[in-house]
Amino acid sequence: MCAKRKAADKKKILFSDDFYSDMSSEGMLSAVLITSPFAYGTISSVEFSPKTKVPQGYFLFTAKNLGKNERISILGTEVPLLCTGEIAYKGEAVALLVGENREILEELKSSVEINLEKTSLEENESKFSKAVNSLAVSMKDGMPLTQSIADLRHTLQNFSKPHEIIAKRKYTTGNPEEFFNSSKEEQNSEQKEENPEYTIIDGCWKNEITCHTNRETEGAFCYVKGGNLHVFTASQWISELRRILSEVTGFPKEKIIITRTKISVKTTNSLWQNAVFASLTAFASIQTGKPVKLSLSRNAHENLLEAPPEIKISHRTAVDKNGIFSAMDISIEFDAGSANPFASEILDRLSIAATGIYNCKNVRVSAKAIKTHNPPSSLYLSMIDSASFFAVENQVQKIAEVTGFSPIDLRLMNKAGGLQKSTLPFTYSFGRSNDAVNAVAIRSDFKRKYTVFRLMEQNRYEGTLNSSYAPPFRGIAIACAFDGSGYQGTAFEKSGISMQISVNEEKKIIVNAYPPSLSIREIWTKIILENLDVEKRSIIFTNETTEENGKTNDRITCPDTLIGTVSIKTILLKKCVDALKRKKIDGTPFTVKKSLSTSRKTAWSQEEFKGSPYYNTAFGACSLELELDSTTFREKIKKICVIIDGGKILHPKAAENAVHRSVQRCLSTLVNGDSLFSPAPQISVQFTQSEEEPKQIGHLVFSMLPAAYTSALSQALAVTVSSLPLSTNSIFNILERAKKSHERIPEAEK
Repeated sequence: MCAKRKAADKKKILFSDDFYSDMSSEGMLSAVLITSPFAYGTISSVEFSPKTKVPQGYFLFTAKNLGKNERISILGTEVPLLCTGEIAYKGEAVALLVGENREILEELKSSVEINLEKTSLEENESKFSKAVNSLAVSMKDGMPLTQSIADLRHTLQNFSKPHEIIAKRKYTTGNPEEFFNSSKEEQNSEQKEENPEYTIIDGCWKNEITCHTNRETEGAFCYVKGGNLHVFTASQWISELRRILSEVTGFPKEKIIITRTKISVKTTNSLWQNAVFASLTAFASIQTGKPVKLSLSRNAHENLLEAPPEIKISHRTAVDKNGIFSAMDISIEFDAGSANPFASEILDRLSIAATGIYNCKNVRVSAKAIKTHNPPSSLYLSMIDSASFFAVENQVQKIAEVTGFSPIDLRLMNKAGGLQKSTLPFTYSFGRSNDAVNAVAIRSDFKRKYTVFRLMEQNRYEGTLNSSYAPPFRGIAIACAFDGSGYQGTAFEKSGISMQISVNEEKKIIVNAYPPSLSIREIWTKIILENLDVEKRSIIFTNETTEENGKTNDRITCPDTLIGTVSIKTILLKKCVDALKRKKIDGTPFTVKKSLSTSRKTAWSQEEFKGSPYYNTAFGACSLELELDSTTFREKIKKICVIIDGGKILHPKAAENAVHRSVQRCLSTLVNGDSLFSPAPQISVQFTQSEEEPKQIGHLVFSMLPAAYTSALSQALAVTVSSLPLSTNSIFNILERAKKSHERIPEAEK
């Protein structure tokens, strides 16, 4: 093996500096997935075409070969390892092809036939044909088309999006019905009065951005040796992976040795689909008796693990004469795809962030996750609640446009933070958030530029748009967000976040927690070595915890990367090490355990869905200035200012570089096929001085920058840009539509 292991083989979990795809072994077989070219239908068989000559030593495994282990359960969601009959989505894995030569596998792949049951094909064809024929007859005879078009649309929706709600979340604070019970028409007529008590602003925002990487694709390398099953994969959820491997292969947990390789992709899908691919690889290795490596193609990886999420969020905001948000009515619709074990978790996070940083006394949030015939939606862990911030920050910018209030003043008047720790029904502490907002406004010269650009916006389509002498369109916007670490509402670790270190008779230091990555493992190891007189080889990381009765329990915990507990567990680890320093390590077994205080554990109520959902929260404010060339229809981002209150920053330069990288990566997601980082804009990053404990800041850029970009672009175009990502011709199309719309307005109304 070429893997560079950092622990003895007798341990259950090992770490490697290599990628699993770089590993090899004598006699190793390769594996490729056969995926469905159909989006619907029922599979009757998957087999080689009759004339195909299959070389010796090549195997085709389908769901029938898996037997009773054809499906696995993850957080109560049934997930097929291979399609078991009814096709869930186009691109779903239906078979595994295994053999020695990768090129021969690719040739054999085209010879695999996927046959569908005729009855399901005829039924679907009959429904579709009936609807199409009805429309054709209506058009031919001049009959009303409304009903025929509705029938056809309904048929297409049944094929493409069966709306099965798999998760819901709803909460209400105050009395929003007082503001939103009347119809839109009635509310619009009320707003026409000379002095309405409040103004209703509607907005619908759609976010489908995702980060595509060119790093290692998902997969695994497995073999059986000495009665043990060895698995090499970039797993972020090892405890769950071991459980699933044991169920699928029949190997006892203590006989499964997992080597965590370098992690390239951190998405919600990679957390659980990694177990699917590792299980298939392990099954193939056991069946063939040889080492097997499965490495997804780039196309399959993007379809299965980086499918962009479709999140639609609608806002209705009642604003009084003074610019105070009187009520907010928010609706969230999340397309979860065919299966998503984390749908409830994602929906709760979106719901919590729905009101953003703002404190409103009357709030109604209704959220639902829908199961469809799309691939499982996947969110990058750094973007898990960014869609909510995208919607609420764009909504605030739209409120500023409609009411005439300054975006800075609106945020300062309505935000929670500092001494005011409530964004009903949730509780946060945003530290020096007011200072951060004001600092961004000063550094970007926001108030002056916003006023000037707003005046320019009012006569945007009066002149010739594509004149070479026309000045560029300009826009500037601000966005704010928070980044919470230690999510308290997760279904995992009900007893709270804790850290336990034990010392055994052999003077081994046993840390009862899996580091989520190799770098975190090195940090934890360094903390121990710097404070205790022990050798590096005597430090053991495991997921077993010692109970009060002396027994051990291999618990199933949530991946730390999902709920953001890494910084908290590092703090708890230091507390455990400080306690160990006061004890003598002489071979007498003992255990030290540190956890969050009782007040921390009870600060959040999942049943009532209120309280403090995070252990701590960092705050960020961001401004973005851009200009648009009306002849080339290309935008240029001129300046980005980011101010963050992340507690005490231990390594300021490293933190600043990390924010710069996040900005660059985020800009690459906003326009499909294009990067807004060229030419590179001026980027200013600053951290407020604070002596509070360090906080997680890695997700802030993805929560702020997209909203700042669309809001600035909306001002430059004088048209609301409500969705991301854009395409390279989006700005041209927006300008054309806006110009035609302006030309249709009677001169007296302009």
